[in-house]
Amino acid sequence: MPLARAVLQASCGRRRPGSTPRTPRRRLPAEGATCARSRSSEVGRCCGSPRSSRAAVRRAGLGRRDEVAVTDPSARLRNITGRRLLAAFGAVLLLFAAALAVELFTLQRIAAAEAEVARLDHAKHAGHMAAAQVREQYIHQAHTLIEFGEGHLGHYAKAVETAHQTIAHLESVAEAPTEKALARQIAELAEQNDRDFRDRVVPVIRAGDRSHIAELGDQLESVVDHVVELNGRLNDELERRSSAARTRAEELRGQARLATIACFALAILLAAGLGLWLTRTIVRRVESLRQGARRIGSGDLGARIELAGSDEFAELAASFNHMAASLAREQAALVRSQKLASIGQVAAGIAHELNNPLSVILGYAKLLRAVPGPHADDVAIIESEARQCQRIVSELLDLARPHRLDVQPVDLATLAREAVDRLDDAGALHGRKVEVIANAPVVVPADAGRIRQVIANVVVNAAQATAPNGKITIDARSEPDAAILTIADDGPGIPADVLAQVFDPFVTTKAHGTGLGLAIAHAIVDAHGGRIWIASSAETGTRVSLQLPASPPAEVSPS
Repeated sequence: MPLARAVLQASCGRRRPGSTPRTPRRRLPAEGATCARSRSSEVGRCCGSPRSSRAAVRRAGLGRRDEVAVTDPSARLRNITGRRLLAAFGAVLLLFAAALAVELFTLQRIAAAEAEVARLDHAKHAGHMAAAQVREQYIHQAHTLIEFGEGHLGHYAKAVETAHQTIAHLESVAEAPTEKALARQIAELAEQNDRDFRDRVVPVIRAGDRSHIAELGDQLESVVDHVVELNGRLNDELERRSSAARTRAEELRGQARLATIACFALAILLAAGLGLWLTRTIVRRVESLRQGARRIGSGDLGARIELAGSDEFAELAASFNHMAASLAREQAALVRSQKLASIGQVAAGIAHELNNPLSVILGYAKLLRAVPGPHADDVAIIESEARQCQRIVSELLDLARPHRLDVQPVDLATLAREAVDRLDDAGALHGRKVEVIANAPVVVPADAGRIRQVIANVVVNAAQATAPNGKITIDARSEPDAAILTIADDGPGIPADVLAQVFDPFVTTKAHGTGLGLAIAHAIVDAHGGRIWIASSAETGTRVSLQLPASPPAEVSPS
């Protein structure tokens, strides 16, 4: 192990969390010994070229729609800001409409009041005409009494007819109960006056009896006086109501003026307030967008524009945030691809520089181990360390070279059980029990060997992190478009500063680890078009989740 760590520190730039990666000073030659030529040349062809960087970016899952979901604003055809402006102007127009409605309603009431005044004036005129016709009727009666003859009876009949028509018209225009009652009394008195004249005065005149002429004249005159009195009362009542109607009309005109002024004033104030509010709101949100865009444009891809609501500005902010997240993923994928390209160059050199010497060391170690002697244990240690160096070189090559997948329908639960059984047989679990939970087969298109390798790497890490009586569970389940396999343990968890870079090469918290297991797992999962992520805390332990799509990746077709 000291030899392996020395090789990594000298050639690969192995680092602990928080340390700065070392950049190789020279590119190691890609050609070398026969035993390493095929693998090193393959890495040399794929890891340093632009095509390999683009492939790594594609494998990193750029542009995945499932990581950041932003609704296309045009798809929902919304115009919330326009609706707000429309609502504001609508409110102003509504106040103007209210003012117009109040004005029209008031004008209608004023017209009704004026119509009432006109009707009452007409009723007064009808009352005066009725009283005048009753007096005209009495004048003909008086002339008949004075002449004591029947010469005026023809004119009297016409006067009675005219009085009857005038009083009937008065009764027709009278509407209030008091008006109707007074008009009815005037009509009854006029009829009584006519009956008295026809039934008492005319027979006396025809009989030539002058003894009761004065008395009969007084009686007829008293009825006419009573009619005049009733007409005066009717005129007073009509005048009172007419004055009240005129007063009400004037009050309505004043109310209409006040209501119109108030509505227009409120409309103006509302328009000003809404205009100021909308202007300040829009300007403030545009300023937030401008500041966020400037931060993103200056290179701060972690900047986010926080705008509440669901209007166009909020959707534009979400689009900016989506763009920043996409750029951050692209940048991370590009950095990762550059790292892998550098590792590929180093791995090619390591394969050339170390594999042949290591083969020689192992050969001589086997020869020495075949000869009994006092240094047999030391020879075994030399052999073990040399094989560890070979494993490190193999892991570097696995991380650097492109993963050529043999995609077949596989059951993740079966792969998990196979990986656990193999690790248990090899003693890698150190007696720890692993429970695989799967209610039904979870079948996805994948490379069985590669996915088994990913599961084994994660399970070994979990076994090393948990106590001897710790709990490790593997849960496999199907979703509509993918399958998810979760490996959970109840260990102490991963520190937060390490968790952020746990998939980077050579990042490890173990004293004897290489920091390549999770990096290799990440590369394999990316090659399948899937995702791998980790959630960890000191209270709940660590959960490593692996998501594989239900359809094979675009760059790989099923075998």
